[in-house]
Amino acid sequence: TGVSAEDVDSKIRMVEARATMRVAFVKSGLPDAACKRLTAQFEGMDHFTEADVTAAINGEREYLASFTESGHVQGLGDSIEPGEDRSEKMSKMFDAFFNPDDRSVISFKECYVDFTGDTRVTGHLQNCNLTRMREAVGDIAFRESVSSGTFSNALGDAINRAVSGYYAKPGKYDDWRDLADVVPVSDFRTQERARVGGYGDLPVVAERGPYGALATPTDDISNYAVVKHGGTEDVSLEAVKNDDVGVIRRIPMQMTRAAKRTLYKFVLDFLSTNPVITDGNAVFYAGGNNLGTAALDKIAYAARRLAMMAHVEPGSNEKMDLEPAHIWVPDQLEEVAFDMFVRNTNLDPDFVQKVRAIVHRVWYWTDANNWYLSADKHESPPIEIGFLDGQEEPELFVQDSPTQGSLFSNDVITYKLRHIYGGTVKNREALDGNVVA
Repeated sequence: TGVSAEDVDSKIRMVEARATMRVAFVKSGLPDAACKRLTAQFEGMDHFTEADVTAAINGEREYLASFTESGHVQGLGDSIEPGEDRSEKMSKMFDAFFNPDDRSVISFKECYVDFTGDTRVTGHLQNCNLTRMREAVGDIAFRESVSSGTFSNALGDAINRAVSGYYAKPGKYDDWRDLADVVPVSDFRTQERARVGGYGDLPVVAERGPYGALATPTDDISNYAVVKHGGTEDVSLEAVKNDDVGVIRRIPMQMTRAAKRTLYKFVLDFLSTNPVITDGNAVFYAGGNNLGTAALDKIAYAARRLAMMAHVEPGSNEKMDLEPAHIWVPDQLEEVAFDMFVRNTNLDPDFVQKVRAIVHRVWYWTDANNWYLSADKHESPPIEIGFLDGQEEPELFVQDSPTQGSLFSNDVITYKLRHIYGGTVKNREALDGNVVA
């Protein structure tokens, strides 16, 4: 053919270089016009290196930056204010929208248009201002998600911050923390927890005498595995177009409420459902001396208090002397429990009032008669709750497709909320259940 091997290798290298060049320009975050101009320039060159491409990109950035240094022109004529870039402004705008106490931003449609430049809210990338979007998320984030994820990710970040803020606010769904120790869990495999018993009294050691070996206490094994809890929610093109402020604004609040409520029920169900645990017995059973049947009153409370205090420590057989620190009751028994611990009109507290426990109303329990006691978890934690990798807050993820041609996948952005945890009863002696017939 008259073509040498060297010529073939040279042509192959040039084809590969031009392909690499095109990818570099697309990922550079430069405006489309600048990418096309640089691509045409390098297509006409017989030889260039990767360093030449990098230098051209940096030069184009410096050239474009010269138009914005005064703070008057940005992208396609957008104005900016000195001291704060658009990514910071957009983050604050989203945060203000989801903050019920901040009324400075009341239109979600306004957020969308300001972010994307898609004034007709079509959801199509070709109708968006890529320069505005790059400024709104920052150059690095834009280059990593240049096609479709920029608005959805920014919205997801705002929802995530709102979810974290709502989750951190204490409320009625946080009572479970008085029952449980919280620990990190590294994987989904079954976790084994050994509860080591105690040592007996230390013997006297004679002068110059040897120290004897202590009797090694026995231990009990409990186990559990963490599981995933969660679901998805969509933000549709219609919701943005119609500016359904109430619907969109409630998403993080309702997601957080669902996550906290589910976790609360998971922990309190260890009391109300009385499950069988690792040793083959229910949490409350007669052989464990932690099950009563009397209706709630001062006499029944005093009796169950004595039963809890009588538990002995495994290994040492010493009295643990645990006292009830909390009483857990349904709606119907809240007043009864409260009245047991109030002071008399003469301000002289009786015995039960003196050893009062904190009353917790468990709003979702349906049995109107059963009631439960728990000791101070710092003395003996009744329950252990493990979160995967120590992640106590629910996590939010954006679902999008890298092959889609519009800003929304099927005209919606889908968000997934995930919460991973598990748990078990750790110390039965720190619990007392009263199942009333």
